[in-house]
Amino acid sequence: MDEPATGGGRRGTRRVVALAASALVLTGGALVMAGCGAEQVNNAASTAPDGVETFTSGDTAVNVKLGPKFVISLPETAGTGYQWKPSGGSAAGVYVDLFDDAFVPDNPDLAGSSGVRNFTYDTAKAGSGTLTFELLPPGSTKPSNTETFDVTVAGG
Repeated sequence: MDEPATGGGRRGTRRVVALAASALVLTGGALVMAGCGAEQVNNAASTAPDGVETFTSGDTAVNVKLGPKFVISLPETAGTGYQWKPSGGSAAGVYVDLFDDAFVPDNPDLAGSSGVRNFTYDTAKAGSGTLTFELLPPGSTKPSNTETFDVTVAGG
C-alpha cells in the first residue's frame, strides 16, 4: 500500500516529485507550443532609448506625435526568401513618409537568421489613415500574409 504524498514517506515523496516534474514538462511544452505560431503578437508599442516608438505585428493602433520618427517592425526569416514590403495605405505619403527599410537579424553571424524588418517612418502632417504591409513569397506578387496598422499622427 502506498503512503499518502503528504505523509513524508519515500513513496509519497517520489510521487510528489514525479507529479511536479510532469507538471513542469507539460507547462514547458505548452509554452513551446505557444511560441510556434507564424507570428509573434505584441499589443504594446515599445520606446527605444532614443525615443523612437516601435510597433510590431499585432499592434492595431499606431498613435504618434507630429515630429518624431516611428518604426513598424515585422518578423522575417532571411533564409526563406519571404520579405515584408509596404503596399500603401491611406496614411502612406500623406501623413507619414517611409524613411528607411532594413532587415535586422537576430544572429548576424548565422546566414539566413530570423529577425525583423524595420520600416522607419517620418511623420509628415497631423491626421489618420492606414499603413499596409504584405509578406511576399520569393518570386511572387501574391502576399502570403498582410498586416494593416491604423495610424494617427497628433499635431505638435
